[in-house]
Amino acid sequence: MKTILVAMSTALVLGACVRMPRDAFVVTPEELAQREMETRRYDGIKEGELLVASEEVLQDLGFNLENSDTKLGVLTASKQRSATSTGGILAAMFLGWGGASKDQVIRVCLVVRPVQATSGSAPAESHFVRITFQRIVRRFDNSHVGQTLNKEELYEIFFAKLSKSVFIEAQRI
Repeated sequence: MKTILVAMSTALVLGACVRMPRDAFVVTPEELAQREMETRRYDGIKEGELLVASEEVLQDLGFNLENSDTKLGVLTASKQRSATSTGGILAAMFLGWGGASKDQVIRVCLVVRPVQATSGSAPAESHFVRITFQRIVRRFDNSHVGQTLNKEELYEIFFAKLSKSVFIEAQRI
């Protein structure tokens, strides 16, 4: 018992010595711009219908659904693509680099959440959709590199297709 108390006291003392940087939770302008690019608001559609429309758009774009949880408003999907380029392969062969890309997995995470009004009650059937695209590149030396895709056109294409799908659903066409 005494040993446990000493261990807990030591952990508390050491934990108190750790200082968080002042800007640890500050959102930079770049992060805010990225978040705005990844998010759109949709009014007049239920959360479940918005998730179904999102799933259909992703499938039309060639993604395979991996997980979907309607209670949480989350879905994930992915697709595999070649990542080879002639220049990268030649450089790897002649210079002995192991860094040429072999293939890649494009991953998507989509979250639907209700709009919370700042004053009064939340608007009925208003939701935010936030989607992020990442890619994981596997190189010929079997190392992996991951990155978030931040090309605006990618997000514009997805949201344009989702907006059309939501409109069609709303019109019951």
